[in-house]
Amino acid sequence: MGQLVQIATVLSFITAPLYALLNYRLVTSKAMPEAFKPKTGLRILSILGILVLTGFTLFYLLSL
Repeated sequence: MGQLVQIATVLSFITAPLYALLNYRLVTSKAMPEAFKPKTGLRILSILGILVLTGFTLFYLLSL
C-alpha cells in the first residue's frame, strides 16, 4: 500500500506543473474571449505559481 501512495504522490508532483502550464496557455490563447482573459498582474502571478510548482517538483524528485 505504501508503494501505491508513493507512486500517486510522484505522479501528482510531476503532473501539477504540466497541468498549470497547459491551463495558462489555454486561458491566454486566442480561443479565449478578451473579456475573460486575465490581466497582466494575474498573468505574472500565474507564471510565478508555475515556477513554484516546478521548483517543488524538482525538489521533491531530488529528495527521493
